Amino acid sequence: MKVGSGGFTLAELLIVVVLVVILAAIALPNLLRSQIAANETAAIESLAKINRAEVQYQTTYPTIGFASTLGALGPGTPDGKCREKSPAHACLIEAALATATSPEHTRSGYWFAVSPTSRDAGDVVTGYVATAQAGVLNKTGSRDFCSQEDAVIRYSVPQGSSVPANSAPACSAMTILQ
Repeated sequence: MKVGSGGFTLAELLIVVVLVVILAAIALPNLLRSQIAANETAAIESLAKINRAEVQYQTTYPTIGFASTLGALGPGTPDGKCREKSPAHACLIEAALATATSPEHTRSGYWFAVSPTSRDAGDVVTGYVATAQAGVLNKTGSRDFCSQEDAVIRYSVPQGSSVPANSAPACSAMTILQ
């Protein structure tokens, strides 16, 4: 007759479950923080792309100036492929970025907007603000970002629900990203 059956006792299984729960409790916050950091880095890179696209747009269409919307910088087709460049769809940024314009439609946890801030006497757009805002604050990102025609990226830490910095003074008041 065998004395041990080779299985686990209930106490041993409970110890293993408790250890797994403790490890998960330690690892999960770190994983979430690293995901937020990755999303914020992607948002900063996307703003840099928007800034480069705005300069190209202004150079290509000097009678219009800077683009007034993300859609004007993107391809403007359902499949995201550039068919024909025009002021309405200059094909300077990818479709995924051009359509990430609301908390429901994000790119790497952030949504983006471009707003004209100034025009000259001929109605040429001479200034813009590009913004990036977390889709879900403190889950997909913990900072808002903005940039203007000077291409300096700035940030703020929103308190509760925030409004994107869609004016030059609001963006200028934010802290410069180092």
